[in-house]
Amino acid sequence: MPGQSDCVIAGGCCVNIVERAAELESLDSALNDCAAGHGGVVLVEGPVGCGKSELVSEAIDRATGRGWVVLRATGAAEEHALPLGVLGQLAASGPPGLLAAAVSRVPGALRESTQSFGAAVRRLGASGPVLICVDDWQHADDVSRTQLLHLARGSRRAGILVVLARALPATVPDPLLETELLRLSGSFRLRAAPLSPAGVDTLLDEAGITEGPSRRLAHRLTGGNPLLLRAVLADFAAGGGALEPRSDGAYAQALVTCVARVGAAAGAVARAAGALDGHASAGTVAALLDRPAAAVAPVLHALAEGGLLDGTASTARFRHAAARAAVLDALPAAERAALHQGAAAVLRREGAPATAVAERLLAAGGVPEPWAVPVLQSAAAYLLAAGEPRTALDCLRLAGDSFTDPRRRAGNTLRTAEAAARIDPEDAELRLAALLAEARTGHLTATDLNTLAGLLAVHGRLDEAREARDLAAAAGAREDTASAGGRTGSGSGEDAEAAGADAEVAGARADAVPDAGANPSRVAIPAQLPPPWYGRSAQSGAARAGSGAFGGATAGRAGDRGVGGAGAGFDTSRVLAAAGSAGGGATTAIGGGPAETGGLTDGCRPGRRDAAVWAGPWWLEERAGGAVAGAEAQLRSALGGCPAIEPVLHALRTLLYLGGPARALPWCAEFAERTRECAAPGWSAMVRTVHAEALFRQGDLPGAEAAARTALELVPRSAGSTVVTGTAGILAQVLLARGRADVAAAELARPVAESGHATVPGLAYLRARGRFHLAAGRCHAALADFLEIGRRMRGWGLDRPVVLPWRTDAAEALLGLGEARQADRFVTQQLALPDAADAWVQGVSLRQRAALLEPRRRKTLLDRSTQALRRSGDRYELARTLAEFGRTLLECGETARATMVNRTAWHLADECGAYPLRDTVESAGPVPAPPAAPVALPARSASCARLAELTDSERRVAALAVHGDTNREIAGKLFITVSTVEQHLTRAYRKLGVTSRRQLPVELQLMLSEA
Repeated sequence: MPGQSDCVIAGGCCVNIVERAAELESLDSALNDCAAGHGGVVLVEGPVGCGKSELVSEAIDRATGRGWVVLRATGAAEEHALPLGVLGQLAASGPPGLLAAAVSRVPGALRESTQSFGAAVRRLGASGPVLICVDDWQHADDVSRTQLLHLARGSRRAGILVVLARALPATVPDPLLETELLRLSGSFRLRAAPLSPAGVDTLLDEAGITEGPSRRLAHRLTGGNPLLLRAVLADFAAGGGALEPRSDGAYAQALVTCVARVGAAAGAVARAAGALDGHASAGTVAALLDRPAAAVAPVLHALAEGGLLDGTASTARFRHAAARAAVLDALPAAERAALHQGAAAVLRREGAPATAVAERLLAAGGVPEPWAVPVLQSAAAYLLAAGEPRTALDCLRLAGDSFTDPRRRAGNTLRTAEAAARIDPEDAELRLAALLAEARTGHLTATDLNTLAGLLAVHGRLDEAREARDLAAAAGAREDTASAGGRTGSGSGEDAEAAGADAEVAGARADAVPDAGANPSRVAIPAQLPPPWYGRSAQSGAARAGSGAFGGATAGRAGDRGVGGAGAGFDTSRVLAAAGSAGGGATTAIGGGPAETGGLTDGCRPGRRDAAVWAGPWWLEERAGGAVAGAEAQLRSALGGCPAIEPVLHALRTLLYLGGPARALPWCAEFAERTRECAAPGWSAMVRTVHAEALFRQGDLPGAEAAARTALELVPRSAGSTVVTGTAGILAQVLLARGRADVAAAELARPVAESGHATVPGLAYLRARGRFHLAAGRCHAALADFLEIGRRMRGWGLDRPVVLPWRTDAAEALLGLGEARQADRFVTQQLALPDAADAWVQGVSLRQRAALLEPRRRKTLLDRSTQALRRSGDRYELARTLAEFGRTLLECGETARATMVNRTAWHLADECGAYPLRDTVESAGPVPAPPAAPVALPARSASCARLAELTDSERRVAALAVHGDTNREIAGKLFITVSTVEQHLTRAYRKLGVTSRRQLPVELQLMLSEA
């Protein structure tokens, strides 16, 4: 293209000179004039890195090609005070022996040296054209500058062409001298400007960068600066075709070099601009450096004009984080921290958003003044609302490090826990536990304690929430007494200082939460995080005094122990006695007592309020439709931005338990995506756990498994997390229903903190473990888990079958123990509760009740259970009922109807992915063939891996042996002889590599349900 010459090598990358046709043409014209005996002066100007040196080099190359004498030199800032520094370089570059002797730095001989040098150059000019080139002319020493002016005055007649290059804008030591140069005949300026976008595209094409994102990034990084563009191309080549600047890469280092070449003050200005990133202006940089704005503005202009900064002197920032980091990293850590602290103070005085101030405080890693704490909390409030919980958490952690007053530290810890829950719920739980321990010392206010109780309730820690409510009641009473005694307002000096700091920020920021996508520089920011929705309370001390009482029995405290596990010496009578207390009186009248029925409507008590987070509104049972509509309205109002998770979870559970999974599932999917967009994996895990439960209740077992696994992948798998415990419980239940007992066993074998069982999510884990025991034939252990669930639910005021029907689970275990009468009482209790009006609860309860009756009466209840479960939409539970219904019809001799029911049950179970259930459906006619792939067997040990080698008969006998049956009992159950039992066991021992019953794998018990 016009104006393009041979490539110039820089930074290891070959780049052709482009968009310099006019400049090269002017140089050629000056060279031609000089060759004709008419010298002159060419002043090449331009921003740093924009090609001045290349134009000088081009003039040297062309003059050398013509056989001219070329003298060259380069100014340096560190040699500015060195007399004859530039003249010495020019003399040394000339023909040997002609000029070097003319320059002497002997004190007192400078005048003679300059005269001798001038005379020698003029003699050279008399014999032919001479080109004198000085790059970075602005750094030349005064003596050399004066001498070059003398030479320039005579250059027009002596055939001497002087080419001087300097960076713009620059401070000229002697502006009169430069003006005199440009007044000479034959003198002119050349401008080396940054490349246009088209010029950048040309070089990118030549370098083979064709990908759109890389090209756009190259434009943004360089601003048309050719030197920076060469460095970008070098990074592109080094990165194997990927353009990702690093602070130690060619681009960042080239930018640092360019900054240094702008001038002595440029480094400090650039570092200040980096610290003020996005808020750098002549005024703010000057304030940070304590210099006049008039001195800073030209330097900022030079940095921006050269593409080193993006913007102007009124607002500038580095074009990439790597460049900013490279400039700031040049400072020692202590100086860098001080610079960031200074930037924070400047921005605060300038009225910048709290987020901008907090960013500098985070970079500094410290809180320099008391005003910084409320600013950090204010920034955290905005960041949480804007979907940046990690940065908000950093702000709150930094603020917390500065507190000495326990009460203020506690308030900040509450906010920190709320932010941490968005990322790692266990981190939040640990903070809350530590705060509760501190609360026992009396250092928290009643307001903070009520907020703490609400947060604990959200994580399912209702025992601790109750304790926090009790502590809040006591603290409220103390506060009211102090207020009545006239001690209000006599707080400590630190309280007064804190109040002043809070008021300072509160006065500058309105108490508002930004809309989604709002500009943080224009949105008012609350001075402090607003209390969570569950923590707001205007109760008086007298009202708070009763806030710690929970409805129902108190047997479910965290310190209470459940009934013993399975094992030798298990006492069934002791279990049933425990059932009497946990089940609302299995040996007394059904439904009598406030914990069972009457107390259910008392939803305004704090205990009920905390439990309602997990069960929906208690006081709207008679108007469930209104509760569902209200939940959907709440969710619609939360669609914008990143809403608080507590009301969202409450609304989702209300929809699930009162409206059914079909109403809840679309909203679960919607908020699972929204929490992902808000960068809140902890919240997303909580929502996806509800999603998994809803899918499970709809009978979508593969979908429930996928949702539960996704939830577990979002948060660390730690033993103390209630989210992990609850989700793992749901996953294990799904896996058991799908016939993957080995995977369920692995989930249940993961370590779980003992305190995790004493939480609402822990109930799902206990139920999964109970179902696992039940499937393995360990009915005693299963009953213990189910009764523990009941004990805790009643103690928390959360005894609702629509949430978890533990009574029918316990009845199933009791039936396995032969305790039909006690099982009937548990089912009768469940049917007497208000939740029995729910189709799902009704269907599950009627199916279990039917199991206690003879076939004719059983058939009627199973028919009603089928109708109820059809209304509920739970295909898995419906398939279970239909399978039992088909068996009952066969017992009653209704073969034709049984065939139809069984076919429906088979298809439903197959659609749900409940293959064990499908395979147990009794055939009363042709049914589709099952898939060729068998259900996976447990394989957690070498012997378990051999289970597949057993025949069906051997597996049934071995499973009963593991269960504890004698050979005679096994023979009776399987209708075979004792001798046959012994033969099957002998073959099973040999195949499994064991020698006794004690060595048989316990996983064989899971096969009893399939036997």
